[in-house]
Amino acid sequence: MENRQMVTQGDESLLRTQWPEQSAEEKVGNAFKPDLTDFLFAIAAFALGYLFSRWVFFSWRGWGVAAFTTAYLLGVTAYLMKKGAFVKSGAAVYWAAVTWLTGASYALWGNAGFAGVRGLFLFCSATYYVLVASGTTLMGRTGNYLLIDGIKAVIIVPFRNILNQYVSFSALGKGARRGRVLPVILGTAVALMLALIIIPLLESADAGGFGVLMGFVRSVFRFSFVEIAIYVFFAIPVAAYLYGLVSGAAHRKGTDIIKPESAASAVAALRIVQPATINIVLGSVCALYLVFIFSQLPYFFSAFTGSKPDGWLTYSEFARRGFFELCGIAAINLTLLTISNLCSKKVRAESQILKIFNIALAILTLVLIATAFSKMALYIGVFGLTMRRLLPCIFMVFMAAVFVALIALQKWDFSIVRFSLVVGSAMIVALCLSNPDAMVVRYNTGRYLSGTLREYDMEIVRRSGVAGVLPAIEVYNSTSNEQLRGDLRRHLSMHSSIGGNSSPTLSFESHRAWRAVIEGGFIPQAPTPQR
Repeated sequence: MENRQMVTQGDESLLRTQWPEQSAEEKVGNAFKPDLTDFLFAIAAFALGYLFSRWVFFSWRGWGVAAFTTAYLLGVTAYLMKKGAFVKSGAAVYWAAVTWLTGASYALWGNAGFAGVRGLFLFCSATYYVLVASGTTLMGRTGNYLLIDGIKAVIIVPFRNILNQYVSFSALGKGARRGRVLPVILGTAVALMLALIIIPLLESADAGGFGVLMGFVRSVFRFSFVEIAIYVFFAIPVAAYLYGLVSGAAHRKGTDIIKPESAASAVAALRIVQPATINIVLGSVCALYLVFIFSQLPYFFSAFTGSKPDGWLTYSEFARRGFFELCGIAAINLTLLTISNLCSKKVRAESQILKIFNIALAILTLVLIATAFSKMALYIGVFGLTMRRLLPCIFMVFMAAVFVALIALQKWDFSIVRFSLVVGSAMIVALCLSNPDAMVVRYNTGRYLSGTLREYDMEIVRRSGVAGVLPAIEVYNSTSNEQLRGDLRRHLSMHSSIGGNSSPTLSFESHRAWRAVIEGGFIPQAPTPQR
């Protein structure tokens, strides 16, 4: 009972008031008993799986990803509401908006510089939305147990319910009318799959007539049997995963493996370290940082004046090394503060000394973050901007916000995990919508044309994808450097076919870049025939 009282203030009351009561079905083993709504969503899940494999998994096409995200949110929300499992809350609205805006950003910009981050974030936010909308997170909303909720959303719930989609077809076995529908649906599905396999074989053995007929059908509907077969093949496991996640959350099946009380008790069990040990560790680290900073003042703060200290041969070596070592220190400090506050036998609310050390270490870290920014600013001032320089700076802004919140936490009680998640997700969404690749290239272009940047880095232009097309055209029309003009022309001619098929699934940026390339005459020249 003592340990339970040591949990962060307010957690226990939240667990009692926000965790929904178990239904009778949950208490008897969470049996999945599908009805007609479950069956209809199973069909919709196949459609979503097909769209995912066609527009997202293989190509991440602009408008295709946006359309899939919209269909996913509408389908999931409608299903949860129909099942009576949708929990109206600000958190549900927030995560729906975050997921939709991230998906919609694909319709606008390519964002090649952080494609992996954007794709991973879209997947995580889409799965997390299901738990928040159904009220099946450990605290009933975005809370302190983010890691556990994430594991539930990505692994536990979908894989424990991976067969639910196929079980849902049993709903058609109830009643004579439904019994007549099931054979028709199954027969149609099997016939379509067999057609996708057999038709290409028939075309290979055809003498001409059948191939002409299929060619006409393709010209009308613009599809390939082999292509569709591949998409359908990958859509099957995607649909099963998606349906398992959403149906599991709606039926509360597999969502209560980890009980809120167990999680709270596990956190309380971590409090095994005496306050004296925590105070000595934090005090020693703070003192070490103070000695280190004051003994290295020329090294740490020279970047604020725009100069490098004596003994450093190049700006790049000084700025790059200084930035990343300070980033490492900030990460170590955040980890140290987290462990100290979780493991101390005396909770923060009851320990004034722990609060003082939390504030002191947070302030020291903010000083180091500011110094890291000054070094990166020096580096960018000399060599220009890249995504590899921009993204670490944005991450350090996030870290600074977390440490400021940590200082505020010593006076006001709130969930710093929720704060960090909301701020971090909002920053990623803003990054997705602001087209950072274009920002990087435009920054370098402006500085090069104004004469404050010595060289125009073509590698940065290439990495930016379609975002670098318009700035590259601007430099091509302004520079007198013939070698650079030749490199730019060759690069721009490679983009002459990006929108040639006028595909509606390409992004707005791709179509705009393609038009600019065509209107500028940057079309590959056919080789002159030799006589």
